[in-house]
Amino acid sequence: MSTAIPVENINYWRHPSLSGIELSQAEFTHFSFDKHVHLDYHLGVVTQGAQQFVNKGSSYQLGQHSLSTLNPDETHDGQSRDADGYRVKVMSIPVEYMNEVSQELGLKEHFFSAPMVDDPMLYQYFIQLHELLIQGQCSALAGESHLLNFIHLLLERYPSGVSSCITKPNQPQGLSKLQVSLVKQRIHDEPWHNTQLETLANEVSLSKFQFLRQFKQATGMTPHAYLKRVRLELAKKSLSHGALVADVAQQFGFFDQSHLNKAFKQAFLLSPVQFQRRML
Repeated sequence: MSTAIPVENINYWRHPSLSGIELSQAEFTHFSFDKHVHLDYHLGVVTQGAQQFVNKGSSYQLGQHSLSTLNPDETHDGQSRDADGYRVKVMSIPVEYMNEVSQELGLKEHFFSAPMVDDPMLYQYFIQLHELLIQGQCSALAGESHLLNFIHLLLERYPSGVSSCITKPNQPQGLSKLQVSLVKQRIHDEPWHNTQLETLANEVSLSKFQFLRQFKQATGMTPHAYLKRVRLELAKKSLSHGALVADVAQQFGFFDQSHLNKAFKQAFLLSPVQFQRRML
């Protein structure tokens, strides 16, 4: 008997006492995420079916009993592995919050060495924590205590790894890690700016064609796609704090509110207004 999930659906929540923590729960059948990045850490579990995704050129399948551990600014995609679709629970944790917890534990800035871990205990704990927080009925003390305990266990079991940015022998040298960082920082500092390809290329002393090719090789995304995603991620944060949709569109470089609506819905399956109603 088929257990197909009939519709594409996503919902968002925010616990009133945990500023910056975003919770979502979704059902996807045919919807496919294009290559994108997040500004925060994204942890998630699949509770039905399985999700397949590509991260750093390697393919993964996130099924039951595993936990996704996606670092900020790490390019990936996502779609259902099977025709029946999948259900997923996700928690977005700001970099500042994760760094604060790491420092309290005496750890350096954390960076997960793999985009998923197979850990049935943490899988079940995450589901319980997610349910507790979306219900919003626990006290601020209880909610953050459970969250900190979960993060503590996660960081303790899976210590920070080292990014594998090693150039292979006889491989043409592309953009350095520092150059990529400089370009990304310019985009993050001025997301509203109608940045020209030539301007970004000049930052690293490359032609437009060399820069376009090498940036995509380094990040998995074109500069335009990266800028668009950064704008959407920042728009999402502003909307969750009550900013007007029209102001958000202007603030982050969209042509107008209609342009933001279209891009936002394409990325998150909800209009900015629908998303905001769920978060406020």
